[in-house]
Amino acid sequence: MNIKEYISRIGKSRGFGIQSPWAYRFVTEVIGERLPYYAYEDIDKECSTGRERKYRKLLLRISNFVYPARLEQIDIHDDGESLSAAIEDAGVNGAVVIEGINADEAAKASWERIKDDERIGVTFDLYDVGICFLDREIYKQHYKLNFF
Repeated sequence: MNIKEYISRIGKSRGFGIQSPWAYRFVTEVIGERLPYYAYEDIDKECSTGRERKYRKLLLRISNFVYPARLEQIDIHDDGESLSAAIEDAGVNGAVVIEGINADEAAKASWERIKDDERIGVTFDLYDVGICFLDREIYKQHYKLNFF
């Protein structure tokens, strides 16, 4: 990530400037959570790199946030059918985590199409990972945050 991109994301990374109470809660209590969760020790034992450990812990926190709905995970380079299947499996209150959203120009273009998809509600761009919430009751908005 270049320095300009990094600086543009700093403002909202801790929740500053986020007007939606729902999105603010997600950013502060899920993405920025510092307190330990029940499975952190297991994740620490299973992961070899700090980046993988941080990502797996984030997935755990997101799955707890959307419970009892489902959290689905796909790669940005998967076909459109994978996204449709993930959206259907996650359900209306679920979420889809998409890996590699800034890997290359094709991935960036795919991420833009996904954000514009009518089935997608609020999205969070964590640079390497995109989080899409499917609840259309919440006002559709896009947030860019620093995470990794």
